[in-house]
Amino acid sequence: MTVICYNCRDRNSDQARFCKLCRTQLRCVQCDTLLKPTMRFCPKCGTTLNVASPTNPTPVGQTFVRAMAPGDCLQNRYTILRPLGKGGMGAVYLVEDARIARRQLALKEMSEQGIDPAEAKTALEAFKREAQLLAQLDHANLPKVIDSFSERNRHYLVMEYVPGKTLEKRLAEAGGALPEREVYGYAVQLCDVLDYLHRQQPPIIFRDLKPANIMLKPDGRVKLIDFGIARHFKPGQSNDTQAMGTPGYAAPEQYGKGQSDARTDIYALGATLHHAITGRDPGQEPFNFP
Repeated sequence: MTVICYNCRDRNSDQARFCKLCRTQLRCVQCDTLLKPTMRFCPKCGTTLNVASPTNPTPVGQTFVRAMAPGDCLQNRYTILRPLGKGGMGAVYLVEDARIARRQLALKEMSEQGIDPAEAKTALEAFKREAQLLAQLDHANLPKVIDSFSERNRHYLVMEYVPGKTLEKRLAEAGGALPEREVYGYAVQLCDVLDYLHRQQPPIIFRDLKPANIMLKPDGRVKLIDFGIARHFKPGQSNDTQAMGTPGYAAPEQYGKGQSDARTDIYALGATLHHAITGRDPGQEPFNFP
Protein backbone atom coordinates (compact mmCIF):
# COMPACT_ATOMS: atom_id res chain seq x y z
CA MET A 1 0.00 0.00 0.00
CA THR A 2 1.22 3.53 -0.76
CA VAL A 3 0.37 7.04 0.42
CA ILE A 4 0.11 9.87 -2.12
CA CYS A 5 1.65 13.13 -0.91
CA TYR A 6 -1.03 15.82 -1.14
CA ASN A 7 1.64 18.46 -1.87
CA CYS A 8 3.67 16.99 -4.74
CA ARG A 9 1.61 13.86 -5.57
CA ASP A 10 4.61 11.58 -5.16
CA ARG A 11 4.04 8.00 -3.96
CA ASN A 12 5.36 7.02 -0.52
CA SER A 13 5.31 3.86 1.58
CA ASP A 14 2.34 3.41 3.89
CA GLN A 15 4.58 3.94 6.95
CA ALA A 16 6.35 7.10 5.70
CA ARG A 17 6.08 10.07 8.07
CA PHE A 18 7.55 12.51 5.55
CA CYS A 19 7.33 12.59 1.77
CA LYS A 20 10.59 11.29 0.31
CA LEU A 21 10.50 13.92 -2.44
CA CYS A 22 9.28 17.21 -0.94
CA ARG A 23 9.60 16.30 2.77
CA THR A 24 6.03 17.29 3.58
CA GLN A 25 4.81 15.77 6.86
CA LEU A 26 2.43 12.89 6.11
CA ARG A 27 1.92 11.30 9.55
CA CYS A 28 2.02 12.50 13.14
CA VAL A 29 5.45 11.77 14.62
CA GLN A 30 3.83 10.78 17.95
CA CYS A 31 0.93 8.51 17.00
CA ASP A 32 1.38 7.91 13.23
CA THR A 33 -2.05 9.30 12.37
CA LEU A 34 -2.35 10.08 8.65
CA LEU A 35 -2.59 13.85 8.17
CA LYS A 36 -4.56 16.04 5.79
CA PRO A 37 -3.68 19.40 4.18
CA THR A 38 -3.84 22.56 6.38
CA MET A 39 -3.83 20.59 9.67
CA ARG A 40 -1.93 22.35 12.44
CA PHE A 41 -2.57 19.77 15.20
CA CYS A 42 -2.87 16.00 15.11
CA PRO A 43 -6.62 15.17 15.26
CA LYS A 44 -5.90 12.13 17.45
CA CYS A 45 -3.23 13.12 20.01
CA GLY A 46 -3.18 16.92 19.63
CA THR A 47 0.54 17.13 18.80
CA THR A 48 1.53 20.40 17.11
CA LEU A 49 2.45 19.66 13.50
CA ASN A 50 4.99 21.26 11.12
CA VAL A 51 7.81 20.05 13.34
CA ALA A 52 11.19 19.90 11.65
CA SER A 53 12.46 16.59 10.37
CA PRO A 54 16.18 15.84 10.08
CA THR A 55 16.01 16.94 6.45
CA ASN A 56 13.90 20.10 6.86
CA PRO A 57 10.51 19.05 5.47
CA THR A 58 8.01 21.28 3.79
CA PRO A 59 5.43 22.31 6.45
CA VAL A 60 1.92 20.90 6.21
CA GLY A 61 -0.13 23.07 3.84
CA GLN A 62 2.85 24.78 2.20
CA THR A 63 2.91 24.34 -1.57
CA PHE A 64 5.75 22.38 -3.13
CA VAL A 65 5.98 21.68 -6.84
CA ARG A 66 8.44 19.03 -7.90
CA ALA A 67 10.67 19.36 -10.93
CA MET A 68 8.96 18.10 -14.05
CA ALA A 69 9.90 14.70 -15.41
CA PRO A 70 9.66 13.09 -18.85
CA GLY A 71 6.03 12.20 -19.54
CA ASP A 72 4.54 15.04 -17.49
CA CYS A 73 1.99 17.05 -19.44
CA LEU A 74 0.94 20.69 -19.12
CA GLN A 75 -2.27 22.24 -20.44
CA ASN A 76 -3.19 18.81 -21.86
CA ARG A 77 -0.88 19.76 -24.70
CA TYR A 78 2.83 19.92 -23.87
CA THR A 79 4.52 16.64 -22.91
CA ILE A 80 7.95 16.86 -21.29
CA LEU A 81 10.63 14.97 -23.23
CA ARG A 82 13.80 16.00 -21.37
CA PRO A 83 15.39 18.97 -19.60
CA LEU A 84 17.52 21.32 -21.71
CA GLY A 85 18.92 23.50 -18.95
CA LYS A 86 18.40 24.67 -15.40
CA GLY A 87 18.85 27.93 -13.53
CA GLY A 88 18.25 29.36 -10.08
CA MET A 89 14.61 30.24 -10.76
CA GLY A 90 13.50 27.54 -13.15
CA ALA A 91 14.42 25.39 -16.10
CA VAL A 92 14.01 24.88 -19.83
CA TYR A 93 12.51 21.65 -21.18
CA LEU A 94 12.16 20.05 -24.57
CA VAL A 95 8.46 19.27 -25.06
CA GLU A 96 6.24 17.73 -27.70
CA ASP A 97 3.13 19.56 -28.85
CA ALA A 98 0.02 17.36 -28.91
CA ARG A 99 -1.73 19.64 -31.39
CA ILE A 100 0.89 19.18 -34.11
CA ALA A 101 2.30 15.65 -34.24
CA ARG A 102 5.98 15.38 -33.37
CA ARG A 103 6.51 19.14 -33.23
CA GLN A 104 9.18 19.78 -30.61
CA LEU A 105 9.25 23.06 -28.70
CA ALA A 106 11.20 24.63 -25.85
CA LEU A 107 9.26 25.29 -22.65
CA LYS A 108 10.85 27.89 -20.39
CA GLU A 109 9.76 27.74 -16.75
CA MET A 110 10.05 30.30 -13.96
CA SER A 111 9.16 29.32 -10.40
CA GLU A 112 8.41 31.60 -7.45
CA GLN A 113 9.06 28.78 -4.99
CA GLY A 114 11.72 29.56 -2.39
CA ILE A 115 12.41 33.04 -3.79
CA ASP A 116 12.31 36.28 -1.83
CA PRO A 117 9.05 38.11 -2.74
CA ALA A 118 10.89 41.18 -4.05
CA GLU A 119 13.23 39.04 -6.12
CA ALA A 120 10.31 36.98 -7.41
CA LYS A 121 8.49 40.14 -8.50
CA THR A 122 11.51 41.39 -10.45
CA ALA A 123 12.05 37.98 -12.06
CA LEU A 124 8.38 37.67 -13.02
CA GLU A 125 8.39 41.13 -14.59
CA ALA A 126 11.41 40.16 -16.69
CA PHE A 127 9.77 36.87 -17.65
CA LYS A 128 6.57 38.57 -18.78
CA ARG A 129 8.55 41.25 -20.59
CA GLU A 130 10.34 38.59 -22.61
CA ALA A 131 7.05 36.93 -23.55
CA GLN A 132 5.43 40.20 -24.58
CA LEU A 133 8.39 41.42 -26.61
CA LEU A 134 8.96 38.18 -28.51
CA ALA A 135 5.25 37.69 -29.21
CA GLN A 136 5.17 40.87 -31.29
CA LEU A 137 8.35 40.13 -33.27
CA ASP A 138 8.94 38.08 -36.42
CA HIS A 139 12.51 37.68 -37.63
CA ALA A 140 14.59 34.75 -38.84
CA ASN A 141 17.17 35.33 -36.09
CA LEU A 142 14.65 35.38 -33.23
CA PRO A 143 12.86 32.38 -31.68
CA LYS A 144 9.10 32.39 -32.21
CA VAL A 145 6.77 32.43 -29.20
CA ILE A 146 4.01 29.81 -29.34
CA ASP A 147 2.23 30.18 -26.00
CA SER A 148 2.49 31.43 -22.41
CA PHE A 149 0.58 30.44 -19.25
CA SER A 150 0.86 30.01 -15.47
CA GLU A 151 0.15 27.11 -13.11
CA ARG A 152 0.62 26.93 -9.31
CA ASN A 153 3.04 29.86 -9.01
CA ARG A 154 5.02 28.65 -11.98
CA HIS A 155 5.11 30.58 -15.23
CA TYR A 156 5.74 29.12 -18.66
CA LEU A 157 6.82 30.43 -22.03
CA VAL A 158 6.57 28.03 -24.98
CA MET A 159 8.93 28.85 -27.80
CA GLU A 160 10.45 27.51 -30.97
CA TYR A 161 13.09 24.91 -30.10
CA VAL A 162 16.52 26.03 -31.26
CA PRO A 163 18.96 23.10 -31.56
CA GLY A 164 22.68 23.77 -31.45
CA LYS A 165 25.04 25.46 -29.01
CA THR A 166 25.71 28.95 -27.71
CA LEU A 167 28.57 31.05 -29.02
CA GLU A 168 29.92 30.88 -25.47
CA LYS A 169 30.18 27.09 -25.72
CA ARG A 170 31.67 27.33 -29.22
CA LEU A 171 34.42 29.63 -27.89
CA ALA A 172 35.10 27.29 -24.98
CA GLU A 173 35.41 24.31 -27.33
CA ALA A 174 37.76 26.25 -29.62
CA GLY A 175 39.91 27.25 -26.67
CA GLY A 176 40.37 30.75 -28.05
CA ALA A 177 39.77 32.76 -31.22
CA LEU A 178 37.45 31.59 -33.99
CA PRO A 179 38.19 31.82 -37.75
CA GLU A 180 37.42 35.30 -39.11
CA ARG A 181 35.17 33.93 -41.87
CA GLU A 182 33.05 32.12 -39.27
CA VAL A 183 32.77 35.23 -37.08
CA TYR A 184 31.87 37.32 -40.14
CA GLY A 185 28.91 35.01 -40.82
CA TYR A 186 27.64 35.51 -37.27
CA ALA A 187 28.26 39.27 -37.40
CA VAL A 188 26.13 39.80 -40.52
CA GLN A 189 23.17 38.03 -38.93
CA LEU A 190 23.55 39.83 -35.60
CA CYS A 191 23.68 43.20 -37.34
CA ASP A 192 20.53 42.32 -39.25
CA VAL A 193 18.51 41.27 -36.18
CA LEU A 194 19.70 44.26 -34.12
CA ASP A 195 18.73 46.60 -36.95
CA TYR A 196 15.29 44.94 -36.98
CA LEU A 197 14.87 45.46 -33.22
CA HIS A 198 16.06 49.06 -33.34
CA ARG A 199 13.62 49.88 -36.19
CA GLN A 200 10.60 48.88 -34.12
CA GLN A 201 8.31 51.67 -32.89
CA PRO A 202 9.34 52.30 -30.20
CA PRO A 203 12.81 50.78 -30.69
CA ILE A 204 13.63 47.62 -28.71
CA ILE A 205 16.99 47.63 -26.95
CA PHE A 206 18.29 44.12 -26.21
CA ARG A 207 20.77 45.27 -23.51
CA ASP A 208 22.44 41.89 -22.92
CA LEU A 209 24.15 40.84 -26.13
CA LYS A 210 26.93 38.37 -25.29
CA PRO A 211 28.12 34.90 -26.40
CA ALA A 212 25.86 33.12 -23.88
CA ASN A 213 22.77 34.70 -25.49
CA ILE A 214 23.63 33.77 -29.06
CA MET A 215 22.54 30.32 -30.25
CA LEU A 216 24.36 28.76 -33.21
CA LYS A 217 22.24 26.28 -35.15
CA PRO A 218 23.85 23.36 -37.02
CA ASP A 219 22.97 25.06 -40.34
CA GLY A 220 24.92 28.20 -39.41
CA ARG A 221 21.85 30.26 -38.54
CA VAL A 222 22.10 32.48 -35.46
CA LYS A 223 19.28 32.97 -32.95
CA LEU A 224 19.30 35.74 -30.35
CA ILE A 225 17.91 34.39 -27.06
CA ASP A 226 16.97 35.64 -23.57
CA PHE A 227 15.05 38.91 -23.77
CA GLY A 228 14.77 39.11 -19.97
CA ILE A 229 16.22 42.62 -19.64
CA ALA A 230 15.34 43.95 -23.10
CA ARG A 231 13.08 47.01 -23.10
CA HIS A 232 11.54 49.68 -25.28
CA PHE A 233 13.53 52.89 -25.73
CA LYS A 234 11.90 55.79 -23.85
CA PRO A 235 12.58 59.20 -25.44
CA GLY A 236 13.32 61.92 -22.91
CA GLN A 237 14.49 59.57 -20.15
CA SER A 238 17.91 60.69 -18.91
CA ASN A 239 19.11 57.31 -17.66
CA ASP A 240 18.04 53.71 -17.03
CA THR A 241 16.10 53.03 -13.85
CA GLN A 242 18.67 50.46 -12.76
CA ALA A 243 22.02 49.09 -13.86
CA MET A 244 21.70 45.90 -15.90
CA GLY A 245 23.91 43.93 -18.24
CA THR A 246 27.00 41.74 -18.21
CA PRO A 247 30.38 43.27 -17.27
CA GLY A 248 32.67 43.44 -20.27
CA TYR A 249 29.81 43.49 -22.77
CA ALA A 250 27.68 46.17 -21.07
CA ALA A 251 28.20 49.74 -22.29
CA PRO A 252 29.08 52.53 -19.79
CA GLU A 253 25.52 53.91 -19.82
CA GLN A 254 24.26 50.60 -18.41
CA TYR A 255 26.02 51.41 -15.16
CA GLY A 256 23.61 54.26 -14.44
CA LYS A 257 25.42 56.95 -16.42
CA GLY A 258 22.79 57.39 -19.11
CA GLN A 259 19.85 55.79 -20.90
CA SER A 260 20.61 52.72 -22.97
CA ASP A 261 19.71 53.03 -26.65
CA ALA A 262 20.65 51.37 -29.94
CA ARG A 263 24.30 52.31 -29.40
CA THR A 264 24.27 50.17 -26.25
CA ASP A 265 23.62 47.06 -28.35
CA ILE A 266 26.23 48.12 -30.92
CA TYR A 267 28.82 48.39 -28.14
CA ALA A 268 27.92 44.89 -26.91
CA LEU A 269 28.09 43.58 -30.47
CA GLY A 270 31.60 45.01 -30.83
CA ALA A 271 32.67 43.45 -27.52
CA THR A 272 31.20 40.09 -28.55
CA LEU A 273 32.87 40.05 -31.96
CA HIS A 274 36.18 41.18 -30.44
CA HIS A 275 35.93 38.25 -28.03
CA ALA A 276 35.20 35.82 -30.87
CA ILE A 277 38.06 37.05 -33.07
CA THR A 278 40.73 37.45 -30.38
CA GLY A 279 39.64 34.86 -27.82
CA ARG A 280 40.00 37.51 -25.11
CA ASP A 281 37.12 37.73 -22.62
CA PRO A 282 36.17 41.43 -22.22
CA GLY A 283 34.91 40.70 -18.72
CA GLN A 284 38.50 40.39 -17.54
CA GLU A 285 39.15 44.09 -18.17
CA PRO A 286 35.96 45.98 -19.13
CA PHE A 287 36.17 48.93 -21.54
CA ASN A 288 39.66 47.91 -22.70
CA PHE A 289 40.03 46.27 -26.12
CA PRO A 290 43.71 45.86 -27.05
